[in-house]
Amino acid sequence: MNLIALRQKIKNITDYSPELQQFNDQLDELLNDAYYALWTMKRWNFATKIDFLQFHPDITSTTDTEYSAGAEITILVTTGDRLVQLSNSIGRLDYVDVWEGCPIEINSDEYIISKIINNQQILLTESFKGDTAAALTSWKIKKRYYTLPEDCAELLYLGHRDYPYNSNSGAYPPYGKATAILPRHDESYGLRVDYDNVYAEAYIPSPTVPIQSAETLSLTTTLGALNVGFYEFCWAFVKDGKLSPLSEPKTIELNLEARGVNLSFLSWDGNTIVADTYQSNDQQPSQWEGYRKVIFWNKNFDQSTGERIGLPCWLQVTRGGSTRNDSNYLKKIIVADTSSAQTINSPTQLDNGSKRYIEIDGTHQTIRPYPRVNGYDEKKVIAAKETIYTKEGVMRYLKKPKDMLLGTDSPEMPFEFHQLIVYKALEEIYLKLGAQSLAQTYERKYTKEIKQLEKRYVDKVDFLVQRGQFGFFPGRVGYTSNDLRYLG
Repeated sequence: MNLIALRQKIKNITDYSPELQQFNDQLDELLNDAYYALWTMKRWNFATKIDFLQFHPDITSTTDTEYSAGAEITILVTTGDRLVQLSNSIGRLDYVDVWEGCPIEINSDEYIISKIINNQQILLTESFKGDTAAALTSWKIKKRYYTLPEDCAELLYLGHRDYPYNSNSGAYPPYGKATAILPRHDESYGLRVDYDNVYAEAYIPSPTVPIQSAETLSLTTTLGALNVGFYEFCWAFVKDGKLSPLSEPKTIELNLEARGVNLSFLSWDGNTIVADTYQSNDQQPSQWEGYRKVIFWNKNFDQSTGERIGLPCWLQVTRGGSTRNDSNYLKKIIVADTSSAQTINSPTQLDNGSKRYIEIDGTHQTIRPYPRVNGYDEKKVIAAKETIYTKEGVMRYLKKPKDMLLGTDSPEMPFEFHQLIVYKALEEIYLKLGAQSLAQTYERKYTKEIKQLEKRYVDKVDFLVQRGQFGFFPGRVGYTSNDLRYLG
């Protein structure tokens, strides 16, 4: 059943079916709540997903020299200044989402990268405390923490397998599973945080990182080529590659004279949200430094009337362009932190197949591989552009379900148990109406049916427990005192 069918089934059972958008939206919210409650009840095998985690080896003075014709890259740092100036560009620094927020080691002292201005200039979160140096080679940028995918609810497995990269076809997986280590054990053992290796033997779950919420916006018309009609927009921050909660949405109408939209990013007091440009005397980051912006538009929207036709379905606004043969055509718009506005004027920027916003409330799970991965399976140099290091881990995780927003959205679970969502939603509806007996009736139905779902879609591991003996006896085949080692 899709969302329309689930909605109609509830209306049929309750014998109450008004065709009001507000009522339908309330039903959709209850259905999604019931869907989430069912999804998170167990580690269902239909709720898992396999993806790849791209590891990033360190950037040093000798690793990324495609712009410098192989010459060692030095840095210029000044006492009391936050700016780090590289002698040559480094292609990998173009991926600011990867490297912002990472540590950079300078003369054995670590600093945190606040912002990458370009692939030759870096801002630190604090001023440099060492002595001024004009051509320093003892520096290193490290990728210590990795953010899990936005749709990841719980990481179940991480390891190095014989794919996606395999230098010896058919070879046995070289490393295998990375063991999950509790933070408390990591702290008790005192595992070295800066210890690195070509692969990770384990990983430690790290604190969840929250990103500050976007606030509000204003929309004005401008010249462009969008279709005439109504549009609804909102936006979010991107900080250190992590997305924030969405801002307040706003609607605008375009006419034949003005078919473009100018979007201004505002705070709740009506002032623009924009970062100050860097000044040499700055001892700390300015308030919005590194807070870039991305824009979303509502697909579940009637452009002729300006009314929503369901719960909002937010899609990324892309760069688009006049021709499809452009490498940036499908990439999302990322507005600089020093910019307070953005213009949208091409229909190719509002493609109804663009990526949806995943409701994460601005919180991101992170892990720290142990040891820190500082190796690669393959290295490719793109002439005068960048060096690509390939090192990927395979992860299996419990994913978050996609919101049912459009009428044709269907639950991502076995169809024969879709009625469980209806039962759970009816329980909440009758509780809301004060019909306690009816609520208990559907609670019992839900509890009974869920057992069938558990039997079929929860993995069971067969095991045999056998009590054995252990001792040190001469001539006995088994362990001896010389065989025992603590942690290998």
